[in-house]
Amino acid sequence: MEDINSISSSQISYTLLDGEKSRPAPGRCCRTTTPIVISAVLLTILVPVYILTPRRYGGGTALTTAHDVPEQWVERAIYYSNRIGGPEVEIAKNPSSDYKLVCYYTFPSSSPDDLQPSDIDPLLCTHINVGFATVVNNTIFLNDNQSLIVRDVVALKRRNPDLKILLSVGGAGGTGGFPQMVLNHATRKSFIGSIDECVRNYSIDGVDLDWEFPNKEPSPDSKQKMHFTQLLAEIRAEIKRQQRYKFLLTVAVAAPRFIVDLAYDISYMSSYVDYVNVMTYDYHFYTELTPFTGLNAPLYPDGNETGYLATLNINYTVNYWTDNGMAPDKLVVGLPTYAHTFELYNLNNNGLMAPARGYGSSGHSGFANYPEVCAFLARDRVRREFVYGARSPYAFHEWDWISFDDEISLTFKAEFIKHQKLAGAMILSLNADDHQGRCGEKEVKMVKFPLTNRVKEIFNEN
Repeated sequence: MEDINSISSSQISYTLLDGEKSRPAPGRCCRTTTPIVISAVLLTILVPVYILTPRRYGGGTALTTAHDVPEQWVERAIYYSNRIGGPEVEIAKNPSSDYKLVCYYTFPSSSPDDLQPSDIDPLLCTHINVGFATVVNNTIFLNDNQSLIVRDVVALKRRNPDLKILLSVGGAGGTGGFPQMVLNHATRKSFIGSIDECVRNYSIDGVDLDWEFPNKEPSPDSKQKMHFTQLLAEIRAEIKRQQRYKFLLTVAVAAPRFIVDLAYDISYMSSYVDYVNVMTYDYHFYTELTPFTGLNAPLYPDGNETGYLATLNINYTVNYWTDNGMAPDKLVVGLPTYAHTFELYNLNNNGLMAPARGYGSSGHSGFANYPEVCAFLARDRVRREFVYGARSPYAFHEWDWISFDDEISLTFKAEFIKHQKLAGAMILSLNADDHQGRCGEKEVKMVKFPLTNRVKEIFNEN
């Protein structure tokens, strides 16, 4: 790993937590089938001490509508925030080869501020997942505008023939057609036929199934997890049958242990998929059941976290997936380019697990894209903290508290991926990164997609 003092973002002044004062700062709506009693128990432990603090109202909860991207993710984040796992486990050690940089690109609006296909660097990512298509009548559906966007993204391959373009199906809020589609062989066969059609018609390199999540809500299909596994097996059989139009099969999968246990037969999945994109973010997000601050995508548990809190991190999730049968060289770790925001309950309690009463003022519905993070950090008297144990920063100003990733934290996470010899990283998303190059100090040259570029830099180092 490079000298942390040489990282371009090392000019940022951080206060390091976990007793590391002298260390320099390094350069996806429905009810679940499992009860949420444990979350309630958690609150009985954590909240009373906060209720005793003075209730002072200030600031506001007005939301700014900067981008449409976050609205697609709120339900997943809320669902994640109320799930728990088990004890921490050791680090994975299995080998892998090349590093994938899988970048999600969500369909843009017509706004000039939204990322358009022509503004994507075709040399930045190894794979681009364009989303999200939906499942209608057991087949993949794209409207006319979405079809045009897919074709425009595929056109990037003219400048980089090695770039792989996949169509992502589902996404948070767009998975309603999956339960009916997986129900039997006939419906699954229709879906697989539509995959073949998309591969031929759009010249894409594969499909990414983003069902959030099998068994998430009550269903007449008591074997939904098995039926999803059967779908993957049947798609793999179709790929083997193909002579000319072979394609990649990937799946976006959950991070919290309880969702994983409900949704996936991991060891079988490993035999059928090319790789999985694990959504290792949204570990902490404001809800009425979790009214306290927390880090969006911590690498490790904070030194003060025990029990279930110590499972809400990338390291635990990676090891849970590999210990249960996913080949490490098929595991792609999700890294967010967006932040989570909170409105503090008390100005004098502003650390980790501080009481919160809503979303922060930046961004929308508790999400903020990276340029919005930069705008927040540029305010006067913003205090930044770096939780070295979790390898993640946060910042606060008056009533606003925000958990984000920057070039420093992503350096640690990309190095973790390399050290554990995993398949690579998944970026959510190109849209939320600083694709216009607005962030940075005045004297520093503005860089487009700085977060995604930082991960790429680490992967390219020897």
